[in-house]
Order: sequence, then C-alpha cells, then structure tokens
Amino acid sequence: MGDEQDEKVMEAYRELYDVTIPDLDYYIRQIDCRDGCPVKTDGRGYMMALHAGNLLEGYKIARGPNPFASICGMICGAPCEIACRRDRVDKTLTIRAQKRYLDEWFGLDKEAHIKSLEYSYARGSTKPEPNGLRVACIGAGVASLTCAHDLLRLGYEVDVYEMMRKPGGMLVYGVPTYRLKNEVAINECYAIEHLGAKMHYNMKVGRDITLTELQERYNAVFIGVGLWKSRELPIPGADAPDIIRGIEYLRVRCVEEQWKIGEHIVVVGGGNVSFDVARTSIRNGAKSVTMVCLEARDEQTADEFEIEDGMEEGIKIINRVGPIAVERNEEGKVVGLRVQPIYSLFDHTGRFAPKYVPDSQYVIPCDTIALSIGQSMDMSVFDGWDKKDQLKMERGVIKTERESGRTSVKGIYAGGDAAFGPALFITGIRHGQEAARAIDSDLRGTKPYLEFSAEFTEISPMRDKSYLRTKWALPSMQPPSIRIKNENLVENNYTAEETHQQSHRCLQCHISPVFDGTLCIKCNGCVDVCPCNCLKQIPISKLNLDAGEGNLRLAVDNFYGVDSAAMDDDDLGQMGTAMLKDEDLCIRCGLCAEKCPTQAVTMDVMNYSFRWIG
Repeated sequence: MGDEQDEKVMEAYRELYDVTIPDLDYYIRQIDCRDGCPVKTDGRGYMMALHAGNLLEGYKIARGPNPFASICGMICGAPCEIACRRDRVDKTLTIRAQKRYLDEWFGLDKEAHIKSLEYSYARGSTKPEPNGLRVACIGAGVASLTCAHDLLRLGYEVDVYEMMRKPGGMLVYGVPTYRLKNEVAINECYAIEHLGAKMHYNMKVGRDITLTELQERYNAVFIGVGLWKSRELPIPGADAPDIIRGIEYLRVRCVEEQWKIGEHIVVVGGGNVSFDVARTSIRNGAKSVTMVCLEARDEQTADEFEIEDGMEEGIKIINRVGPIAVERNEEGKVVGLRVQPIYSLFDHTGRFAPKYVPDSQYVIPCDTIALSIGQSMDMSVFDGWDKKDQLKMERGVIKTERESGRTSVKGIYAGGDAAFGPALFITGIRHGQEAARAIDSDLRGTKPYLEFSAEFTEISPMRDKSYLRTKWALPSMQPPSIRIKNENLVENNYTAEETHQQSHRCLQCHISPVFDGTLCIKCNGCVDVCPCNCLKQIPISKLNLDAGEGNLRLAVDNFYGVDSAAMDDDDLGQMGTAMLKDEDLCIRCGLCAEKCPTQAVTMDVMNYSFRWIG
C-alpha cells in the first residue's frame, strides 16, 4: 500500500509540459505588435516596408485597418509597443514614431486624407450603392466617426450630431496642441465627411434634439459621446466655481481660447490628463505648477514619458499626499491646498483605502487649483428620451455588449469611453468598427468575418545580426526652455536615417524556425547555440499528451504510428523526443538553423493576407 501511495505522489509531481501545436492562428499571434493593437495594425509590416524604402507600401499597411492613422502616429498610447517582443531583448521598438514618419511623408492635409480612404481594409468601397438605411452617430470623436466611416463604405446614409463647433471630440478638445495639431485631427475627420457623413455641429442631443426623435428618423443610433465631465473632489471648498475642472479647462485651451489662471497652480491628480492640465498651465502663463498625487511615483497611472517631460518642464510632483481642504483668505480667494501625507494607499485585498499619517497636515501655497481625478459621462444626452429607463448603466457608463456595441435598447449601440470607460483612442476606433459590423449584421443580416490566408517559404538563415546591435532611440524633443513657450508640436519627427535605423531593429516575428523530426539526429547543437535559451529537447514521456483536447496525443500517434495511450512512460521515453520552443524568448536570429548539420531546422517566412468577407 505504501509503494502505491509513493507512486501516486511521484506521478503528481512528475514534470509535464503543456505545449501548443502551431496552426495559422498561432503563427499570426506571434507578431506581437499586431496582436497587441486593438485594430490589428501590422506594425512589423510597415516598419519592414519603411526599412526597405517602400514608404507607400508602409503607409498603406498603417492606414489599412485604421481611419485615424495620422493621429495615432502622434498620440497613440501604443499598446503595440507594450506587446513588442523586442522589449524582452533590450527596449521596445519605436512603432508609433515610425508611423508618424510615414504619415508626414504621405501628407497631413485634407487631400492626402481623402486619398487615404482608398487604402482602407474595411468592407465596401468609397463609392458604394446606397442601401436605403440611415444611421445617426452621436458625437464626432473617433468611435463615432470610425463607425460612420465603415457604414458609409457599405452604402449607409450617416448623420453625425456633434455638440461642439468642430469635429474630433477629445482629439481636438482634450489633447493639447503641443502633442497634436488640431489641423491634423480635423483634416482626418474631414475625409470621413468627404466620404459622405453629414455633420450637424452645435447640435447637442438631449437639448436640441432627443434620442426619441433620432430613433424615429433612423434605423440605428450609435452613441459615442465620450466622458466630458470632471469628477468632483469631496473636500471642503472644492465645489466652488473658481476651482478648475481639468476636462473643461482643456476643452477651452485645446482650441487656443483663453482661460485666465493665477501664477501658482496646484493640480490634483497623477494621470495623463493631469499632466495635460499641468503642462498646458505652464504654457498658459503659470510661474509654478505643483501636482499632488495619492499614488507613489511607481504607482502613477500616467505614461512614463509624460512624467519625465513634465518634470523637465519644471512641474513639481508631490507623491503620497491626499487633499484635505481648499484654503481661502478672508476675501474668499484661494491661497492654498491643505494636504496630508499617506502611508498606505490600498488594503491587503487591493481595495483603495488610503491611510493618512497622523498629525502631518500642511498647506501648499497657491492661487489656483485644478482637479483632474477622473472623468464622468454627461447624462443630459438622455434628456427627453422615452426609453431612458430601459437603458442599463454600469459604473457610470452605458452597459454595452463587448465586440458588438449593442446596448439593452434595440437599435441603440454605443462605443468609446461612454460605453467602456476611459481608454486609448485606438480602443475607441475598434469600438466603432465592431459597432458598425453589428449594425450591418442586425439591419441587413450579414455575417462578416475576416478571412486569413498564409503560405510559408524557406529563407536563408544567414541573417545580418546588426539588427540586434542597433541602439534604441526616441525622436528628439525641443529643449524644455523652448517647448514650455510652444503650444505647437514639441516632439520632433525622425529623420530619414533615424527611422531607417530604428525600423531595422524589428525582430521580424513572421519568421520562425521550423523543425523536421525526420531529419533530426538529436545532436542538440541548436539548443546549445541558442543565445536566449528558448529551445529544449525532451522525451515524449514529458509531454502532457492530453492537453489541447487531445490533439497532441493524436499528432504523436500519427507521427510514430502507435497508440500512445496504451504505452507506459518508459516506452514513450524510448520512442522519441520533442523539440520545444519558448516563443516569449525567441529573437528570430536563425542561429539554430545555421548550426544544424542535417538541415532539420529551417527559417520559414509566413507571407499572409486578410480580407473581409460577408
């Protein structure tokens, strides 16, 4: 009995490897930058085209899945760079900056953006037959205009209702001009208007027209109104009208209108919008700008480059303090912000629960206070709507079905921040695309899907290894002393030589080593030469053959012509070995294929294409 128990214990602790048998979907997911992009932009593709000198092909790849490629070249949060495999070697690729180079080469004026419409991967065409159906899009931000773009290509009549006097939403009214020129965003929006979108400016839904009226006139309505209200801070004195609300402040300053502030401003918050408010205030005449954040330096939600750029421009950041009260003089004017240090921000369960250091309050002198602690939705858009009670809300935004944009009210779709909370612009673009497909499916019964085809071709493994030695470099910035006086773009574009060098750093994740078991002599040379230890040769008995619905066992049985389920571990171990590859580590250097004496290892390039069907 004891021996049986020992055997069971040993079995429980026996090391087994869960492996995946590659298929086409597996190989396309290895292109990490593409897989990390919400709209599946092939950054690898346009960087390789750029490096080869084929700039038009590179631009087409960048523009194909994204009607707002130009703004993404300047302000995208770049989830592609976060996913990039090169980051596991040294530093990620500068994908966004290389897209900007392509954008500016192609052109940023209205004519260039109109021309770019022909490069879209979306279904339909720029000159479709009208289908007789009408859709209203509320808001002229990226989610709504992307939805309009995709529906117009299918023959829909699309009207866009925008409460501002210009299109672009947060692109124009929320992103400071030192990061993105309004002209670029407006020109990109104009291309969608040229495609056929009918724009209704200064038209606020809930005030000038109701959702009830829109539902009567249109076959479907898309809500993409964004989050235009700043969250309030529940401390004494913060609800007064002289306290700046960050979103409202940016809305005025981003269109280069005036907003009078004092000389010494305190910004409450530590995210990207907070830095936009702080850096805008320096350009608006503030002599000193101090940010107070609950979070520690490494807990701040702002991008690292925003923090560093802000500090270079003279912004002082005080971390781990909480605002307690607004201090005023006898005349009622702001003279400071009372704060108190905290020693803990979250409890043991990870719940937000700040704990303050006792008897430690002090006042930061200032004459202006700006709040930037979050955004919320303006619910007045639903005023006068007879189905308002039927629309489900969740955490202050519209409860929306993922990957379709459908809401709890038939015929009403939503996307962007108003549906899923604050997110990147590129994510809002994806929401618009998903909603457009759902609207077309619901109204016309279509079943669109993305067809993927690929072929593999063997290439020489003798790759120029200089791509591993090329140093990472961001585009240069104007010196802080100059850029704090500049409300135009402060990040310089790459030179032709710089972008050529940086695009060369791409690991080319569409190329993979392929192993032929019939030629392998188990010399282990490929394992020994691998510079990143991503290869491992193990006996078949070490594989979890029942993982992945038993496909691995079926593959083993077919290769060896056996019934592995009837074999014990000793027999499986004697029968053969398997080569495992850790995709997280592979850098596509080709040394394994160079080393192999029998050509059992080859480097195969995957040439692939996509097209929408249905």
